[in-house]
Amino acid sequence: MIWFFTPYDDQKRLFYAIDRYIGLIKNENDWVVITDGDIAFLRSDFGEVIKRYTENYPDTGLFTCYASRCHYQVQVPAGTNIHADSILYHKKIADQCARDYKNRIEDIDRKIAGHLMVIRKGTWINIREEVYHKTIRKNILGVDSKISYAVLEAGLKIRLIKELYILHYCRLAEGMDYDQHLK
Repeated sequence: MIWFFTPYDDQKRLFYAIDRYIGLIKNENDWVVITDGDIAFLRSDFGEVIKRYTENYPDTGLFTCYASRCHYQVQVPAGTNIHADSILYHKKIADQCARDYKNRIEDIDRKIAGHLMVIRKGTWINIREEVYHKTIRKNILGVDSKISYAVLEAGLKIRLIKELYILHYCRLAEGMDYDQHLK
């Protein structure tokens, strides 16, 4: 089964929000899709796409996808205008990625941004303590990085689902460096 959630904690403790939701899931083989609150899926087949990748690459430690805006170039398709504010522009890119990159993944050997993270509950159980200790004094910033580092340190793969592209607001009006809402 695949569970979807957008973690929230009124004290901005992202680790605790993620852990609380994953704790509700009983089966260690179930997958969890964790999304930022400022993303939108632009294609109705997003669930089927994620399901196909979890079935085809069950050994993956963490999946992510392309986004309209991201601090890390590897998570933005080449040629994408990250400043474009037209949802129709981004819908066209989502359709193009779905068409051009169907069934294609890319291994990522570094930390990722967590606009979308897909992780198996059993993987979370294995990395939980390490992530907890590295994020105990963090709120929102850096939790996704610590999760991705823990996945890599466990010898697991981080994989980019190239056919899945989401709209990620990511401070489009405020600027990428704005972070007051995260503290």
